[in-house]
Amino acid sequence: MRVWIKFAKESPMRFLSHLDLMRVWQRAIRRACLPVAYTAGFNRHPKISFASALAVGVTSEGEYLDIQFTERLDGAAFERLDETLPHGLKMLAWRQVPESTPALMSLVCAAQWELPLQVDESRCVQEAVQKLLAASSLTVERESKKGRKTVDIRPLIYSLAVDEKASCLSMLLASGGESVVRPGEVLKLLCLPSVLGRLHRIELYLASGGSFREPMAVLLN
Repeated sequence: MRVWIKFAKESPMRFLSHLDLMRVWQRAIRRACLPVAYTAGFNRHPKISFASALAVGVTSEGEYLDIQFTERLDGAAFERLDETLPHGLKMLAWRQVPESTPALMSLVCAAQWELPLQVDESRCVQEAVQKLLAASSLTVERESKKGRKTVDIRPLIYSLAVDEKASCLSMLLASGGESVVRPGEVLKLLCLPSVLGRLHRIELYLASGGSFREPMAVLLN
């Protein structure tokens, strides 16, 4: 049985690294006595993967796990799993997916981010957003295995706006594979490089029928 789990990573767990987060989930699954599947070979490991890594210090209400189990499980099993999670991690939903479905990580194509703004930031951020959206290109420097390269991220910024009533910056950015925009790159262009600690991931999206859909809502064959 293969399952996608949606969960939240809240403030008490914001400084947990990607590797430590994986360990927490592995331990929770063991404590809940769920029959997770393992890879073959000498160095076996649980068939568990995240949809997308989350930077240390960032909170989220749209994180996902892709897990393979050796037996069919019911809702009570996942309630038990949720109860074993530490404070700061919360299961939000789960769904069974066909065994032939590609890895969830390979399907993610966009991420929605939110950054609360202070009262004195909203107006200048709004002006900076307008300038960015008016630009025909926005280049950033990145390090790769082949050395430093320049990337134009403008086509990969799908939405960028300031909600003055909520006093927050909303960003819908490409995510996954080579087509990715790091939120820190956009914040740097907006002259907000030191506010990553306020960043919050709202959701991850898959491409479906010409639009973006949440993993829990997308139709799978």
